[in-house]
Amino acid sequence: MFSRISLEQWRAFVSTVECGGFQQAGEHLYKSQSAVSHAVGRMEQLLGQELFVIEGRKAVLTPLGQALLPQAKHLLGAAQKLERLANQYQPGLFTEQALAVDVLFPLDLLQQALLDFAGHYPDHRIRLYETALSGGRELLEDGKVELAIASSLPPGCVQVLLLNVSLVCVVGTGHPLSQVQGELSLDDMKPYRQVVIRDSGTRHSQNSGWLGTSQRWTVSSLAAAESFVERGLGFAWLPQHRVRDGLRDGRLSRVALQHQREREVPLYLGYPEAYRHNPEVKLLAQLLCEQCRLWNPDSAYGVACTSE
Repeated sequence: MFSRISLEQWRAFVSTVECGGFQQAGEHLYKSQSAVSHAVGRMEQLLGQELFVIEGRKAVLTPLGQALLPQAKHLLGAAQKLERLANQYQPGLFTEQALAVDVLFPLDLLQQALLDFAGHYPDHRIRLYETALSGGRELLEDGKVELAIASSLPPGCVQVLLLNVSLVCVVGTGHPLSQVQGELSLDDMKPYRQVVIRDSGTRHSQNSGWLGTSQRWTVSSLAAAESFVERGLGFAWLPQHRVRDGLRDGRLSRVALQHQREREVPLYLGYPEAYRHNPEVKLLAQLLCEQCRLWNPDSAYGVACTSE
């Protein structure tokens, strides 16, 4: 039996939520407000229940609408990926693995896992999204990736804890903070410029850690943040595994803080329940877990990975 609700109707529904109303959704989709409203209304007729209720001038999701929204996003993302694969089709190169990986995740672990994966599936294409904060969660929600590594994942997906990344506060060796005697409070840090990494997500935009200084430079990549700090342009909390060489070589210095000297960020691996028995997703998840276990073999979370 064919679906009675078209992709265009699902797109109208999702856009109404994300844009904040029928008029805004119409502008986003280059349609009239009435066309979007009619598409959603037709969906409600087919489902026999309301997706929205009007409160004032705003369309608010009903419990049914809230329940359907995550799957609707995933449906649209999967359809978009299928169309892209069809457009790019070449004999023997029809399969693709898409994954989102938080920039805090150790790059050497990712590279080795992908290399091992290529040994099993040499013809698979890899589409890698480097994300920060909520970016990976959104890509997984939208069906644009099969697997994500992030500090926060959407509810309902299969997920395991991979590892905890330690962030340390560092500056370039020529920075005034590297010359301070004694321990500093966070209030002492306020006059100095902080370098932070922008959230790559748009819907669940969030901050992480202390942002107490008004002199803030926001960048889009971990590499940019590292370069800025090393050149003495500000301080930042950066992954310990990324700054280890700089600290050893004397290019970087740790800031002597009274509190928050280090912050632990848990990184989880997750994928939709529908992919639990997908051999490619299952293998890649297993390889990533194995690399994390080797990277820190004494951790307790290696057991959780092997159970999947």
